[in-house]
Amino acid sequence: MDDIDISPKYKQIYRYLLKEISSGKLNPGEKMPSEKEICESFQVSRITSKKALEMLAASRLISRQRGRGSFVVETPVLPGTQKQETSFRSIALLISAFNDSFGTRLVFGIQSACEELGYHLILKLTCESVAKEEEALRTMNNENISGILMIPVHGEYYNTEILQQILNKRPLVFVDRKMRGLPVPTVSTDSIAASEMATKQLLDQGHRDIAFYSGQVTHTSSVEDRQKGFIKAFANSGISLNHAYICKPLSSSEDIDTIVRHLSEHPQINAAFTVEFEIALMVKRALTSLGRRLGDFSLTTFDLPGYAAEFPEIVCIRQDEYAIGRKSVEVLDRIIKGEPSQDIGDILIPAEIIV
Repeated sequence: MDDIDISPKYKQIYRYLLKEISSGKLNPGEKMPSEKEICESFQVSRITSKKALEMLAASRLISRQRGRGSFVVETPVLPGTQKQETSFRSIALLISAFNDSFGTRLVFGIQSACEELGYHLILKLTCESVAKEEEALRTMNNENISGILMIPVHGEYYNTEILQQILNKRPLVFVDRKMRGLPVPTVSTDSIAASEMATKQLLDQGHRDIAFYSGQVTHTSSVEDRQKGFIKAFANSGISLNHAYICKPLSSSEDIDTIVRHLSEHPQINAAFTVEFEIALMVKRALTSLGRRLGDFSLTTFDLPGYAAEFPEIVCIRQDEYAIGRKSVEVLDRIIKGEPSQDIGDILIPAEIIV
């Protein structure tokens, strides 16, 4: 069940082809499989195969040439990236933001491990902006950075600068969010297991009409895995899931109207699982606007901000951010010292439910 990919077929093909490029199976200048060949290999329509190739082209990873086909874009190693390990004593952390809900304890864990291992930590904020993430990674080519820790920005396409760092053999570890199709170790919460555990708790309490609310499910894994865990809990309990109860994506943190409309269309819903605390607060406000009491409604969510005590009726899944931060640095240190990334794999940290 864990291996089921719930994303559209064209995205699955896109990630497969990206992995072929990043792993070196498809080299710079080499011709890509044609739309027809992709159709036959994956048993999909011509439209689907074309969209997958267009995504690669939009990410500037391939060049589509009329009458000739598609070719992997040349990606030469940039000057200044091949340095000796002894010249590196800094680690860069690219993070979208951090607050009391998620990130602060993570940074503390990273800083603690850096001090113990003798690294200087450089913090770069990307503010969930692909452009800022690209620029931050681009500056790494001219800075004395031994390795990179990063929480990738959510988005439809991969940041091509990430692939450039991989091709340049820069030690790299993803934190919290895995980017499917890229050969980079990830240290994150075991979101599938945590979501399944929390959803099973709701089912054990007798709830059957449980809604699922999330933002965009993208190529990064944290949101997608939480949805997988939610679905898995129903499957393993032998209980039918009404897929109309899955409401996504919420377009913004103020998209309460969507939740109000969803709850109005399905008044039998008496519990909800949300992928983050801010969405749980939106559900609470939506219930209030509908004249429903949260005391009659079970609400479970991820992350535990400092003000969570003000909402004792909300059950929270607490991620061990500090442990994730420390383990991320330890993994990066192993890569810097020469251990192959592919030998490490992904590391999942357990979470706990706080009532």
